[in-house]
Amino acid sequence: MNKLKNTVRFFAATLMIFVLSGCGDMFDLDINQDPNNPTQASSDLLLAQAQYSMVSLIGGGVNNDLMGFMGIIGSYDNWNIGQTAYNGTWRSLYADVLKDLEGIIKSNTGDTGSPQYLGIAQLLKAYVVSTMVDLFGDIPYTEALNGDSETPIVNPNFEDDAAIYAKMLLLVDEGIKGVTNARRPVAITGDLIYAGNTARWEKFGLSLKLKMLMNTRLVNTNAKSQIEAVIASGKLISTTAEDFTFQYSKTVTPDNRHPWYRASYTAGTNGFTYILHQFMLESLEDADPRWPYYFRRIQGTVLDQADPSQRNTSPCSQTPSCTYGYFPISNLVIKRLYENKNLKYDDKAAAFLAGLFGRDRADPAGIPLDGDFRLIPGVYPAGGYYDIATPAIPAANRASGGGIFPALTSVNVLYHQIEAILSLGVAGDAKALFKKAIEDHIGKVVTFSRSSDVNAPAPPITMVDGRVLDTKAYVDLWMSRYDNAANNNAKLNVVGKQLWFTSWGNGFELYNFFRRTGFPNTIQDPILAPRKFPVRLPYPQEELTLNPNAKTAKDVIYDRDRIFWDPN
Repeated sequence: MNKLKNTVRFFAATLMIFVLSGCGDMFDLDINQDPNNPTQASSDLLLAQAQYSMVSLIGGGVNNDLMGFMGIIGSYDNWNIGQTAYNGTWRSLYADVLKDLEGIIKSNTGDTGSPQYLGIAQLLKAYVVSTMVDLFGDIPYTEALNGDSETPIVNPNFEDDAAIYAKMLLLVDEGIKGVTNARRPVAITGDLIYAGNTARWEKFGLSLKLKMLMNTRLVNTNAKSQIEAVIASGKLISTTAEDFTFQYSKTVTPDNRHPWYRASYTAGTNGFTYILHQFMLESLEDADPRWPYYFRRIQGTVLDQADPSQRNTSPCSQTPSCTYGYFPISNLVIKRLYENKNLKYDDKAAAFLAGLFGRDRADPAGIPLDGDFRLIPGVYPAGGYYDIATPAIPAANRASGGGIFPALTSVNVLYHQIEAILSLGVAGDAKALFKKAIEDHIGKVVTFSRSSDVNAPAPPITMVDGRVLDTKAYVDLWMSRYDNAANNNAKLNVVGKQLWFTSWGNGFELYNFFRRTGFPNTIQDPILAPRKFPVRLPYPQEELTLNPNAKTAKDVIYDRDRIFWDPN
């Protein structure tokens, strides 16, 4: 009997061993792992967050500053940039945008991942990193984003900017392979730019490659053939639907509206910086059809120069060296906008000019309480209002607010091709492309504006002062300027000046073009500039202080030391 009991116990114990062994890692369960709160976010959530953060950083403050460098608005228009100006931008581009993109890349690398998510993340990473190189030069790259790895690197080394750019060109190729990979196609969600359309991501990748090759054309002996190959692909961004454009939200809470809208249309007062006088005057002088879509006047009363308070509020009242001054009393402005155009300068015209309240470039005077006088951004690209006959401060949160950041568009692609033809001898009709670029951009501005503000008319437009803005007349004017330019360099200067007017809302393409070409060379010189023109951005003080491997970066001076592709 005892022998039978022992036999039964033996088989029971043996069975228990098999049962427990069949439970796999039963004794290795992590009781602290909550399936409802995963440590790795899904690719769609990471993609949406990365895109929004990217545009907030690149399309916000940095974009304003580049437009300021180029004499369009008053953001660092005197080029005097503090060493702490880009602490937050630098930190967030690494910790938020690139970290999220790296999460997508890691989770989709290998046979089980999605080639499409992988490709999109690679293209976005190439865009962000190449943009950082364009702005800063040498940056941490290979050793970056490894602060939480098994072998943490908390003080990454800086890498040569040319070497990083070469890696980004290869990464663009990898990204294009991913988005065009037919293996296990999945529906892409979380894509705030192209809504998962991989054909458009492919065109963005090739257009980004063209942009990068154009940036490096002065230091790349193979630039012409490589650029020709990209153009010959026939897969560049060519329509508004294919534009690499970020659409901001229209909602008030959370407030993810265009930053220009938030500055000008949300509080019943204006907090936007100055729009510079030359930009607003010359576009009006040329009867640019985009003018009333670009700008919105909020003042129509001429300030009384006999009243010390009103006089001191007037632009240039403290700076006798201004070129343009306060428009309603500026002889130069009146001559150029009215006398030379055979237009009557009367009280109605004076009231119109009162709304063109901005500043000459880098006016060193203090800033009076003039926010509610300044010309503000209009319906394009901020989602605000079209200019109207009777100006007034917009009521808070009444305009649509759904502005855009036009990061890389079909018009930008045309300008890259025009430059390639004129500077490298790439085959093509530069004049025809230039004409198309002007017409297409006007078309984009008008279409967007009329869809955003129901009161926006289509050109031709008769302004309140009797001026007629007509697309054909404007295009003909610029074609004559192009024809009258004596050589390709002179033509490139004309092209660059039109790019200046086209860059309302995106300073990146203009800033890079200017560093490559030196054009346009007809922008007003700063009245007082403590520093020289910024050929790069200053490294953030945080990085210089906290990263011991930033030693070489400490010697870089932002208005002296050029990045690798800018040997001018």
